Amino acid sequence: MRRVPPLLTLPEARMQHELERAAAIAAGAAAYRRKTVRLVLVCIGDYVVGVAIMGLSLHITDVNLAQVLFYVGLLRALGGPMWTVLFSLWLEENP
Repeated sequence: MRRVPPLLTLPEARMQHELERAAAIAAGAAAYRRKTVRLVLVCIGDYVVGVAIMGLSLHITDVNLAQVLFYVGLLRALGGPMWTVLFSLWLEENP
């Protein structure tokens, strides 16, 4: 059986460089994944805190205080995650 020579032969230094580059890319992807998970957990936490404040407002007998707590909870539940994401994206662009 006849052996076919390789189409491309790379020097050892080039192969080592490519392996180091691939490891750096993998490390960057892992860091990005951790950052994304942390951002999602912070957003979920903001939402839960806002819903808890809205739930607390349902048990308050003072009407004015209940309305204030309800709207504060609504702002926290809906606005908190939005501002967290926007601020995070802004910080990534402006280190």
